[in-house]
Amino acid sequence: MIIRFISASVLTLLLLSGCSIYRMDIQQGNYITEAELSQLRVGMSRGQVQELLGTPLLADDFRQNRWDYVFYLKQGGNISKRSGVTVFFDQNGVVNDVRRDQSSTPR
Repeated sequence: MIIRFISASVLTLLLLSGCSIYRMDIQQGNYITEAELSQLRVGMSRGQVQELLGTPLLADDFRQNRWDYVFYLKQGGNISKRSGVTVFFDQNGVVNDVRRDQSSTPR
């Protein structure tokens, strides 16, 4: 009985040792291309920005004049691409500044 248990345990361990852990690619946020970014202009309305870039990933209730577009791609458990664009609006809902995240280069 003990020999069967040990044999089954060893066989199970041998079979499991051949398995590798699969890590799924995870994409989150809005990927903004250079072409889309070049079309973004000071003076655009919120509707125009949303039509061009999509819904922002972060829209703060306390700072309604700021939209954050964040993107990252995680491949095999490591972040391989990360980018960010922040759009600032004035009191009338018109774009007055666009800032690009400094760490937008692939890692």
